[in-house]
Order: sequence, then C-alpha cells, then structure tokens
Amino acid sequence: MTEKIIIKNTSYADSRTAPEDNTKEKLYTATTEHIKDVGKAMDFFAEKIHEAGIKHDYTKISYFDEFAENVLSEHTDEEFINEPWYQKHIYEERHHLNADCPLDVNLIDIFEMIADCVMAAKGRSGKVTPRFLNLSDPSILVRAYYNTIKLLDDVVEVSNGEDLRSE
Repeated sequence: MTEKIIIKNTSYADSRTAPEDNTKEKLYTATTEHIKDVGKAMDFFAEKIHEAGIKHDYTKISYFDEFAENVLSEHTDEEFINEPWYQKHIYEERHHLNADCPLDVNLIDIFEMIADCVMAAKGRSGKVTPRFLNLSDPSILVRAYYNTIKLLDDVVEVSNGEDLRSE
C-alpha cells in the first residue's frame, strides 16, 4: 500500500480560500509549501511510473516457457493472440489498453503503453508506426485522466497538526 502524502493547509496561497488575516508572509509561506506539495505529487507519479517500468512485461519472464513457445512458433497474428500465454499477458498486465483496458486505467498505464510501443517498434524495426499506438477507444484517455486524479487524491492527506493558519 502506498504511504500517505501529508501536506499542510495552504489556504493562504489563494485569494479565494485565504482567511481575512492574510499577510505577505503567510502568502509566501503557503505558496512555498504548495510548491513543495506539488513536488511530492510529482515524486509520487515518478515512483509509480518507475514501478511500472520495473514490472513491465513480467509475464514474459514468469511464464517464459509458454512465451518462448508462442514467439518461436510460426503462428499468424490471430493464432498468436489467441494462445493461452498471450491471453495471460494482456489480462495480467495493465498496459495493453486496446486488448484489455482496466476500469481503473490511469495515466501511468498510458505512459507504459506509449513506452512499450515506441521502444518495441524502434528496437525491432527501427521506426515507430501508428499501428500499435492508436487507442481503440479515445475515451480511455478521459477515464485515465480522472482515475489518475483519484489515484493521487486517495493518498493525499492534509495534516491535522499545526498548519499555516496557526503560524
């Protein structure tokens, strides 16, 4: 489970939320705190992207014999994708969005799909073609956007301790 990202109340950093006793000093402190908080969020996303990179295509290793048999066979595209290994691959991993898009798809999954397709295309044929990068359903991006907001929202907690209003 991901640890919580603890932030302070920064209501002084915005005219719409600042209490009446706002000052330049409180505004500055709240603004610098907000900048640090955004850095924490970006670190969270970077860690999630890094984790996705480390786990990428783990089913090719954990089911290596089946994977090798599938790749080394002379299957057509349709035969290849109907093999048991490939079905495990697309259903256990999150980045095959055209084959099996998880309900909680997020932008990390989108980044992994892009990285996978570009690296595979460049590494195997030397060029990127749109064939594998087209999303079968563009609404996946919208769903990923909102799910990524929820992913972050679920781990952010405003400190109950001292906050900027009491400084």
